Amino acid sequence: MKPLIDGDILLYEIGYGIETGWDSPGYPYFDQAAEMLDERISNICAMVGATEEPTLYLTGKTNFRYAIATRQPYKERPSLKPYHYKNLKAYVQNVYDCVLSVGTEADDEMSLEQRRRPNDVIVCSRDKDLKTSPGWHYGWEVHNQPSFGPSLVDGVGWIKLSDPVPKKTRTLKGAGPLFFYAQCLMGDGVDTILGLQKGVGAVGAFKILDGCTTPTEAFKAVREAYRAVHGDDGHKFLLETGRLLYMTRYLDEWGNPVLWEFPDV
Repeated sequence: MKPLIDGDILLYEIGYGIETGWDSPGYPYFDQAAEMLDERISNICAMVGATEEPTLYLTGKTNFRYAIATRQPYKERPSLKPYHYKNLKAYVQNVYDCVLSVGTEADDEMSLEQRRRPNDVIVCSRDKDLKTSPGWHYGWEVHNQPSFGPSLVDGVGWIKLSDPVPKKTRTLKGAGPLFFYAQCLMGDGVDTILGLQKGVGAVGAFKILDGCTTPTEAFKAVREAYRAVHGDDGHKFLLETGRLLYMTRYLDEWGNPVLWEFPDV
């Protein structure tokens, strides 16, 4: 099994992690950050039973999603980076096998490779978006967030609503097509992707999709929800949201991402 590791997340996680534990004047020493990074990668490989060396995936400067987003600019948020971000990026590119995306994101490149080698690669990331991509997945433990997998995402997938807790907002976890359609309803605040409408969160998305047993049923439920809220604009709003959220699975003959389209129902 070959680990496909989300390098974007690791650079931030390790960079900020070493700063959090640093209680001396100035900034943490880089060799400690590099050591922490190496240890995390080794642990990931051990947990997934790696039989091949890992490949780390990093996002480049260009991204096709910026041109797609019209309802709201894509990833319009402060771009704050840890002190050793650039140093860690240069380190992994020199020490490990790395893929730097061009025109896409690291997530897309991992999804593409997972489609090419569905039975012998495993996507290793804490990014929930990647769990919509069919294949093997693993996420490592971070602070109070538990690990998940290795697990296989296939078929219609699943969604699960967290139990109600006083003064806490309920969350929705999932994988596969069902989770993709749930994201289309909820949007993504981190990547500034609008969903159905403001206020539709985990509970609302779950209610709309509860009982759907096929991707077709899920799509129809989401399409009707967009029509009910946005009328004639529902079609284009859903198409835009889906294309922003969809993990690229194919490239066209010119090497451009094949965008998500409405299924033929």
